Amino acid sequence: MWLLASLLCLTPLQAHIDCMYVVGITGENFTFPVQIDQKIVETVWKKNKDIVAEWEEQNKPTYFDPLRNRSVLMENGSLTIFNLEKDDAGTYMLQYWDSVKDHYLDFELDVLDSLPEPNITCSISGDELLLNCTARFQGSLTYAWKLSNKPHSYQNQELFIPQKHVGTTTKATCIIKFSQTERSSGISLIQCLPEEKGDRNRGALSGAFVLTAIILVGILVFLCRKGTTKLGTGRRTAHINNPVNGSGEHDQLFSGNNQQQPNSGGAAFSHAVHDTNEEPKKDTALSEDDNALKDKQIVKNCVNQKGKCLFYGAVRCC
Repeated sequence: MWLLASLLCLTPLQAHIDCMYVVGITGENFTFPVQIDQKIVETVWKKNKDIVAEWEEQNKPTYFDPLRNRSVLMENGSLTIFNLEKDDAGTYMLQYWDSVKDHYLDFELDVLDSLPEPNITCSISGDELLLNCTARFQGSLTYAWKLSNKPHSYQNQELFIPQKHVGTTTKATCIIKFSQTERSSGISLIQCLPEEKGDRNRGALSGAFVLTAIILVGILVFLCRKGTTKLGTGRRTAHINNPVNGSGEHDQLFSGNNQQQPNSGGAAFSHAVHDTNEEPKKDTALSEDDNALKDKQIVKNCVNQKGKCLFYGAVRCC
């Protein structure tokens, strides 16, 4: 291909022109490698002798088909083509004037297919695992390997890995590169091991997952039981403290009310229940006076209800 490009560049009318073979990839951007030291006054780019871009000092560049809206021309003479197509292949000539004389540079552009994803194969070689990376491409590729458990990369198309260093989650990635374009593919190394060892490693991994699941279930059951126990204790405490369920004061009042005559006109009586442990000391004398007044009222009621047996709390009047 190099010989063909040289023959295309060296035409009888352009035998004095330097020619460079360059390669681009379909769909990528491509910039012609131009290095000019002197100041450029005027630039003209041609493809197959047809002008595709030109620039004059103090003016904006002008573009023509097929590079209109698909290229950019810089003041240093470099031309960039965006979204390269197969039809962009051909002979390009740069003609520039530096206020002294004209200069010429010639390029033969070849546009290759898109870079494919690499294909990875693996095999066993003794105690080592052999990885091989391939890709069908017209150009010369560079290869590199990266392992998930290693920080650095390996610049080679093949990679040997000791089987003892292969973990159940180890992955390998092959990276191919052409010009400024890269493609990559990955593989889990566990599938490359012999069946017995692979099954053993997979079994260990499955066992770890099962053990983790059992531990999680145990924790959930423990938390559920703990919550149920606390709830039951709270309900029993509320049941005991509820005066409807066995309070002595309530039973006393209830039994007294059941023994009253239906037509009794006795005054209603209520007995307040207080927790003596929570009663402030300064209210003790006041409570005793209230109790004395209540006892007097009971005796008065007993006298007024002469001839009848009534119950006022714990007092029986007949």
